[in-house]
Amino acid sequence: MIRGQEFHSILLNIFGEVNGYMQSEQVQVNCPHCQEREGLSEPDGKFNLEINTGKRKFRCWKCDEPRFQGSLKRLVRIFGSHTDYELFKSYADMYPEDEDFEYDEEKEYAPVTLPDEMLSFSQFEANNLEHFEAYNYLVLDRKITRDIILKYRLGFCTTGKYAKRIIIPSYDVNGEVNYFVGRSYDPLEKKRKYLNPPVDKDKIIFNEGLVNWDSTVYLVEGAFEMLSFPVNIIPMLGKTLSTTLFMKLKELKPDVVVLLDPDAYKNSIELYYKLQAIYVDCEERVKIVKLPTMDDLDELRRHEGHDAVIKALRTARGLTVDDYFINKLQKPYDQKGSGRYGSNSRHLEWKSTGTRNFL
Repeated sequence: MIRGQEFHSILLNIFGEVNGYMQSEQVQVNCPHCQEREGLSEPDGKFNLEINTGKRKFRCWKCDEPRFQGSLKRLVRIFGSHTDYELFKSYADMYPEDEDFEYDEEKEYAPVTLPDEMLSFSQFEANNLEHFEAYNYLVLDRKITRDIILKYRLGFCTTGKYAKRIIIPSYDVNGEVNYFVGRSYDPLEKKRKYLNPPVDKDKIIFNEGLVNWDSTVYLVEGAFEMLSFPVNIIPMLGKTLSTTLFMKLKELKPDVVVLLDPDAYKNSIELYYKLQAIYVDCEERVKIVKLPTMDDLDELRRHEGHDAVIKALRTARGLTVDDYFINKLQKPYDQKGSGRYGSNSRHLEWKSTGTRNFL
């Protein structure tokens, strides 16, 4: 038996493609850290992230500054869903790891601070060409209004590590910076469109200080979707919930609407099911939106205006028969050859809960 075989289907669920799947304890996947660092909308297809499922450790051979490596548990916790992480822990308890390997999952991260070079738009100088370049991108190209700029305290950098980037800060409930998104407005920058601080995103809720948990919460992928319709929107900074956000939703159970990009609609359905599983006796509070075109929320606003966004949000609903069959397509945990995963009681409970609510 391949050492660590029990983790292969979890990796397939997270990364989509796994070289060496069910064939070797040494497997390769596309590195999401590389993808984020280079600002790519899709994986780079180079499979630089190598994982030893027997020793439960990983390393990306491309990410050197800083080096991206550590425990498999940490990798699943950062990039997997809550279900992936819980399933990993259940198998980790069943199959003890090598005694000579130590986890480094509790990596210490430096406190987040905004770039020293960041300028707020209140410091904007109309006769400064570098300032106008940032303004032109945000206001004229992205069509972000002055009210939104002030509400979210947006800024920009003309020098330093984040030169020619719009800075979108995130503040916790105490008003302290806990993250920021740096989006390039340099037309010559083709690879690293986004440059963000090295922070464990699993431990934050983006702009939690602005969230009203007594009102409907909208879950979107990125920060610019938050700027498109800034009414209780939480960017997940990806397609999955952080553990912190998952636990907050489980505790408070606000009305919640899943609103991912059109190319991630299957992810939306899976997230809908996961939320319904924790909204016991109040499943009707979970809704989903399928956008009318292939534009994401930000593109829809820019192309068709705020009325189109409002109209789309009003279509929030439960699932349809079509949604059910979309979710059934190519579900990694249902693949043949992974019977051990299918027999996991917690996983079956999650699946049956979603099916029962649908029917």
